[in-house]
Amino acid sequence: MNYLHHFDSTKIIEACVAGAGDFGRGVLRQARQMKGLSARIAIDIDAKTAAEAIRQSGVPDHLIMVCQSIDEASRAWEKGLFIGAGSLDCVKHLPFDILVESTGIPTAGARHAKEAILAGKHVGIATKETESVVGPYLTRLAERHGRIFTPLDGDQPSLLIGLATWAETLGFQIIAAGKSSEYDFIWDEQDGAVWCNGERYPAPDMAAQWTLPEGQEYSVALARGESLSAIPQISAPDLCEMTNVGNATGLVPDRPAFHALVLRSHEVPTLLDLKAEGGVLHDNGRLEVFNCLRRPDELSFAGGVFVVVRCDNPDAWDLLRGKGHVLSRRGSAAMVYLPRHLLGLEAPISLLDAVLKGLPSGGGSAVAPRLDLTARATQDFAVGQRLEMKGHHRHIAGLRPEVHPGAALTDGQPVPFYLLPGAEVIRPIAAGATISMGDVALPESPLLTLRQAQDAMFFAAP
Repeated sequence: MNYLHHFDSTKIIEACVAGAGDFGRGVLRQARQMKGLSARIAIDIDAKTAAEAIRQSGVPDHLIMVCQSIDEASRAWEKGLFIGAGSLDCVKHLPFDILVESTGIPTAGARHAKEAILAGKHVGIATKETESVVGPYLTRLAERHGRIFTPLDGDQPSLLIGLATWAETLGFQIIAAGKSSEYDFIWDEQDGAVWCNGERYPAPDMAAQWTLPEGQEYSVALARGESLSAIPQISAPDLCEMTNVGNATGLVPDRPAFHALVLRSHEVPTLLDLKAEGGVLHDNGRLEVFNCLRRPDELSFAGGVFVVVRCDNPDAWDLLRGKGHVLSRRGSAAMVYLPRHLLGLEAPISLLDAVLKGLPSGGGSAVAPRLDLTARATQDFAVGQRLEMKGHHRHIAGLRPEVHPGAALTDGQPVPFYLLPGAEVIRPIAAGATISMGDVALPESPLLTLRQAQDAMFFAAP
C-alpha cells in the first residue's frame, strides 16, 4: 500500500497525548517530523511533567505553557502555544481530534477514554490493561457517538491484528498467531550463560539444548524452559495483549497459561503447529507467545509479532524456503512475521487512519468480550491482604496470568486481572486457585463501573 496515497489529505490532525511516558513521548517526537499530525497538548498527573515531555520533543520553552485550568488552556491554545496540563478536564474542550491514551494506568485509561469519547474525540489506546477489561464497551460507546476507539500501531495488538487479517484476506489458514516475549534470551556460549533484559542467568545445559533433534523437538524445548526457569517466561503484559487480539479476531489460546516455549525463531513453525504435524497445538486459530532464544550476533525478535500459516502449495513454499522464508521441518507450515514494534514512533499511522479514514487498527465492530485476562494465585493469601500492582510491566505479586473465556462479573467467575489492583482479600485463597469474584472486595473505580456496563451490554447482567 502507498501510504502517501492512502493519507492524501491537506488536513492536519490534532492529537492530545495522555501519559508522558515512553509511548507518549514517542508520539510527541514523531509529530514534530510529520506534515499531517500536530500534538500540541500533553497531560500527566503533574502538568510540569507533561510540559517537559513536550520540551524534550524539540519545542522551545517559550512556546510551552503549563496550564492548570480550562481558562489557561483556552488562552494558550488561542496563542498557538503547546500545552502541558495536569488533567484531561483542563483541555477536553479544545478542538483536538484524537486522544492518545498512554498512561498505562488501567483506571485512568478507562476514565480518559470515556470522557474523550463523550467530548466528541476519537481515542487511540496504548493502555492495553484498560482495553483488556472494557475494550468492547468503549468500542461500542465510540460507535454510538460517531467516533473510533482503536488500539495503536507500534504496540503488538494492533500490529498482530493487522498481520492476522492480512493473512486472512489472502486466504491463508492461520494455525497460530502471537508475539515473542519483550526481551530475548541471549545465549553467550563462551560465558555459559543466557542474558535477558540485562540480567545474567547461568545456563550450563544450553549447549546440549541449543538444537532440537528430530523427533525430540518438544521435549528439548521443555528442557530449555526448565533450565531457564529463573527467567520469567510468561507475563501479564504478554497475555494482556493476546487477550485484546482474541477479542478483536476470535483467535483463542491453546491453553489458559499458553505454551510459552523457549524457541529459536526458525523453530517457531515446527512447534507451533498441530500435534498431528509434530507441533503442540490442539487446533488451528490459536494465540501463542514464545521466548526468543538467540546468539548475540543473531537478529532480535523481542516483542515482534507472527502468524503461522498452512503451506497448502508445496511448490510455492519450496520456492519461498529457498528465498529464506521460515518453514517447519515438515514443510507443512510457515511463519510470517514482523520482528519489531516501534511504540509511539509508529502510532501516528493509526491516528491518521482513525481521523481521516474512520478506520480502526483493531477489530472495530467485531470486537466482543470473548476472552478475559484472569489471575491464578502462586501463593496463599489471607483475609485482609491487599493486592498491589507494581512496576513498569504492571505485575501483581503472587499472581500468574491466564486467559479464559469472557464472562460477566458474578460470584464464581474469575476476576479480570486489572480489576484486582487495590482489591482486599475477603476469604482465604490457596496457592493454585483462580481468583474469583467471591474471593475479593474490588475498589470502586471508573474501570469497574465501565466493566459492569459492558457486562450488561453483552451478557445481560444486572
